[in-house]
Amino acid sequence: MSLTRLAASLVASLLLVSLVAQPAAAQTETASQFYMRYRAAFDKAKKIEDLTPFLSKKSLDMVNATPAADRPKQFEIMKMMGSITDVKILKETKTATGALLAVEALDPDKKKTTGKVEIVKEGTDWKIGNENWSS
Repeated sequence: MSLTRLAASLVASLLLVSLVAQPAAAQTETASQFYMRYRAAFDKAKKIEDLTPFLSKKSLDMVNATPAADRPKQFEIMKMMGSITDVKILKETKTATGALLAVEALDPDKKKTTGKVEIVKEGTDWKIGNENWSS
């Protein structure tokens, strides 16, 4: 076997291993990492459909039950209520259905607010459950 073929085989093998390993890495995402990914998507979202991949089945059913014409208003309310910055996860506690996050952030007035965020496991995927915030 020539050196060129050996190098090509090695590169192909490494590429295959990296492609197989990617799904395994995605499955090791913690609830905290998922929530921070959701917050980044939330901040960039322009419509509620941008967030549906993150929503639990229960939340998604509520969105789908809302008439399409009313969804922009629903999204506007979500964005207004979720306008927080400097999000920090203080604690992640495993639960029977996923995880509960203790979170702190700054509200629109730059005052500290604390939250409890339920992250549920649906199959192999994390999803956003309930979020409760108080200042």
